[in-house]
Formats: sequence, structure tokens, C-alpha cells
Amino acid sequence: MIHVIGIGLEGRKSLLKRPLEIIEKAALLVGGKRHLDAFPDVKARKVAIGSSLEEAATAIREGGKKGAVAVLATGDPLLFGIASFIIKKFGKKNVEVIPNVSTVQEAFARIKEDLNGVKVLSAHGRDKSLGELCSEVALLEKAAIFTDPFTSPSKIARALINKGMTGYNAFVCESLGSKKERIIRGSLSTLAAKKSFGPLNIMILIKGKKPLKPAIKGKGKGKGKFGIQDALFSHSSGMITKEEFRVISLSKMRLNKGDTVWDIGSGCGSVAIEAALVTSGRVYAVEKNRRRTLDIKKNKKGFGAEGVEVIEGVAPGCLKKLPSPDAVFVGGGGAGVPAILSYSSRRVKAGGLIVVNAVTIETAHAAFDFF
Repeated sequence: MIHVIGIGLEGRKSLLKRPLEIIEKAALLVGGKRHLDAFPDVKARKVAIGSSLEEAATAIREGGKKGAVAVLATGDPLLFGIASFIIKKFGKKNVEVIPNVSTVQEAFARIKEDLNGVKVLSAHGRDKSLGELCSEVALLEKAAIFTDPFTSPSKIARALINKGMTGYNAFVCESLGSKKERIIRGSLSTLAAKKSFGPLNIMILIKGKKPLKPAIKGKGKGKGKFGIQDALFSHSSGMITKEEFRVISLSKMRLNKGDTVWDIGSGCGSVAIEAALVTSGRVYAVEKNRRRTLDIKKNKKGFGAEGVEVIEGVAPGCLKKLPSPDAVFVGGGGAGVPAILSYSSRRVKAGGLIVVNAVTIETAHAAFDFF
């Protein structure tokens, strides 16, 4: 049997009687050097985990022939820890996981914030895909991010700021449980300005309690309900789905929390913005006109609609790499409407809805003909 044992910040003192007995009786002890050093009196063969997990797996496979194996990990071994790898390699029947207090729990205890609704993410190996990480964070009220030397808190903070996502209270908890423990608090700008952090740290982001106000002049925030006034949107040449039609269209889409939405022929992004504010999901604003995409980005920032991603391109070609939608809004497309509807109908999730606004007789005819 392979026992994966979580060790808390107090090291050996954090373990209860049973995991201590398992470690003392184990034929093989596997873990980081810091964890192995905490058990100098244990007579088991000890193998330090290096950069290669496959080498550790080989040692565990051989050591398991002589008796029980204890794998020492930090906190909760199933929270971005080694336990998932061990289970995948040896099967659930051959592995027991004994968790301890996780680093995330310890970090939230330090900053005295509740864990309700937090999503735990990892930045390990995501130096080249920070945009995806930012998109994940945009959907969350609270995020805890395990960082690494290449994807540091300052780099993540700068990436979020560049996307207009500034409304966060930010924390970095460094070297928890050691003499070098340090808690850094502030805004994303505070973290972005720092040059270095301790090698072992966790970054916590909590959205500000005050709702984000539109940066565009006018009354009414419009957050949480349909019907933002047209005057609050930045748009050119009247390319906006008017408030009354927007409300009806959004209602017909029957949006739910967390939905993925395609807004094709987005114009100034009014439908995409409202959909994002209501669902807190991912909304892809597809627009082929460069000038209009600038309007969408301005409105996205003004309304704090972080869940909106602007896709500049011609549909349906530019839709191929997007995740399947729960709902599709077609507000443009011209002669390409039949192809857009054909492609969208194949990609929309089961039970999903497609809503078309026909501004011209040609679009109306094409839509009716397709349906």
C-alpha cells in the first residue's frame, strides 16, 4: 500500500498518531528533502523527490515490493499536489491519501478572509498562456493561485492590469510557516511594482466589494439586470443593438450563471457586455470591423465586464477555436448569416438557444430560409 501523507506548516508536529505510525513502519519514505529531514530517526530507506516524478514512481514501485511506502507531501496532497500523479500511476485501490491543512487554508487564515467560493488555480508552467489564466480569474470572485519563479505574482498582476482587471484586493503569502514568512497586501499595482518574491508563495485575489462603475459618463450601472441605457455605451455609426431589442434578445437566450455565449457581429458589444454581467461566464464578442472592436474593448473596461473576450475576425471561420456555447446571439453577418447559423447550430450545446436580430430584409429572409 502507498500512503500519501500531507504535512502541515509545523512539520512533524502537525501529524496525528496514525500517519506517524505509518511513517515509522514504512519500508520506503519518499518526499522533499525538507520533509525527509523531519524524520531522522525513521529507519526506512529514504528517496528525495527531484525534478523527475517518473524517477520517484520507479523508486516507489521497487520499494513497494518490500513493504508499505509513505510519500510525504505539503498540506493537502490532492490540491495541485503529488497524490494525483501517484493515483494515476498506481490506481486508487493501491493508494491512501491522508490530507493535512492545505497551504490555501493557511493563507486565508493569515489574511483573515473566508474561503467560501474560492477557486484554486496553478500558474505552474503557464508563463506562455497568461491570457488563459486571466480569463479564468475574470469569472471568479475569489482566486488562490500557486505561482512559480517564471510566472510570478508581479507578472500575473501586470497581465491582469493590461486586460483592465484592476478591481481586486491582492495578497501574496510567502514562505508560510518559516522564519521568512511574509504577507504582502495591496492592489494589483502594488504587486506589479515588486521585483521579487519568496520562491514558495501563493497569490490571493478578491474582487472589491463595491460594484465596478462604468467609466463612461451617464447614470445607472446596469449590473445584474438587463437594460443598460444606450447612452452609456461607446459606439460608432449607430452600430448598437438598441436597449429594447437587447432586453428581448437576452431574455430569449435564457441565460444562466456561468454560461458560455457567442455574440456574432457584436458591433459595440452591448449584448456581450450585458450577457457577461448577468452570467459571470465567458462571452466571446465576435466582430470583423477593427473600429468596432475598439468600441467593444472600451465598453468592456468601462463596465468591468472581465468575462468578455473580443475576437476580431470573420465568422464562422474565427469560431472554430472557441469553446462550444450555451447560447448564440447573431446580430450581424450579412451574406454570411446562413453559414454562421449552420455552424452555430452544430456547435451549440444540447438545449442551447440561437437568437437572431435581423436588421435588414436580406438577413431576415436568410434566417427564415435557414430555419
